[in-house]
Amino acid sequence: MVDPQDNWIIPGAYGVLLLDVVARWGISEQTLLGEFGLTREALANPSGKMSVKVANELLRYAHHLTGEPSLAYHLGTQMRISTHGFIGFAIMTADTARDALLLASRFITIRISYGRLTLLEGPEESLILFECDLKLEPLRTEIILALCIGILFMGEVLTGERMNAKISFDFPEPPGFHRFRQLLHFDLEFDQPVMQSRFDTRLLDLKLVSADPVASQLAMAQCEAELSALGEHTRLAAKVRDVLISAKDGYPAMELIADSLHMSDRTLKRQLAAEGTSYTEILEEVRHRKAITLLSRTDLTLEKISEQLDYSDVANFTRAFKRWTGQTPGRWRRAPKFSGR
Repeated sequence: MVDPQDNWIIPGAYGVLLLDVVARWGISEQTLLGEFGLTREALANPSGKMSVKVANELLRYAHHLTGEPSLAYHLGTQMRISTHGFIGFAIMTADTARDALLLASRFITIRISYGRLTLLEGPEESLILFECDLKLEPLRTEIILALCIGILFMGEVLTGERMNAKISFDFPEPPGFHRFRQLLHFDLEFDQPVMQSRFDTRLLDLKLVSADPVASQLAMAQCEAELSALGEHTRLAAKVRDVLISAKDGYPAMELIADSLHMSDRTLKRQLAAEGTSYTEILEEVRHRKAITLLSRTDLTLEKISEQLDYSDVANFTRAFKRWTGQTPGRWRRAPKFSGR
């Protein structure tokens, strides 16, 4: 069976970032990159890239050379807006933190095609849900943790205000990472059912110190062009997700979606498997996102929410929600709102 990860890549700029981090241990470019046939110049090229499998082995080798079991803290704190290319420039020049996060959710696939980010805004507390299809370790753990640390620190630079947040990860705490906890002023939780960040909604209205509407429009145009070049909607999973999200009266069965895409349900199932997913997994993702949105933004009863999510009764919805978050929907809705300042 084809592994979809065989076709996934990571921008070369992240390899340059790793090279800069290991330099703290006196490790040279040749020492780290030599056996992989890579050079700093090639990675630094705007079109520079490497496969996620090569990146995973490169990171594993960096752990070995440095003797540091977790490099995420160093990668995150040394990360710069420029590391993320035009999407970083678009975010930096956005008007508010809200605009920046919406841009990030729109264009994240330019840099990480196997990741999805969703902003769910509530009256007092807001959430960022992050999903990552990558399975390779230690790359998955290190890149997610480094990105979260980097984004929060860059957010403080861009807004001039501390980014208090509570972040949950669906993986165990990396070995040795406890040494860095006292250096971080945001709360991290590991081994959680979902990956998300909870924060005070007021932070979304913060103005960015580098806001520039003209530059932002130029950067967004470039991002749209890159997204188009990647074929944003060529992946079948994205098409199925779009159909389910736009469904009005219940979620269509796989057979109906296959028919609308002019293929058999067997072909649809096979092609989704080749992309590392399934109809059931995509439906779960869509329901999860909508459940969080309805619980955060509305006063609808659990019965009504169950109906909107196409569950036969509240009990089935409750079981699903507990599987996603580790809590019942009622408890999640009643939980104390984020109060960090």
